[in-house]
Amino acid sequence: MNAVLSPLAKKQLKKLPKIVQFSIAKIVRDLVQDNLVSNIKHLVKYKDVYRIRIADYRMVYKKFNDRYYIILIEHRKSVYQTLKRIW
Repeated sequence: MNAVLSPLAKKQLKKLPKIVQFSIAKIVRDLVQDNLVSNIKHLVKYKDVYRIRIADYRMVYKKFNDRYYIILIEHRKSVYQTLKRIW
């Protein structure tokens, strides 16, 4: 398995504090290596779309057969409005 960041997710990741960036990198590494990751929830309105809670931020991703496509990494207050707007 591997992970791919969307252009929007890359842009959002660069704006986050370094400590949050390191936390996200660790979680993505664990996801790719099939290690146990907590705080994963399926988003009901979207097929095969999940979110992971990382402090006050949410990482939204879509799971394909051989990869994870990271759609958004944003603050919890605005992530769902952005997801609704781009989806």
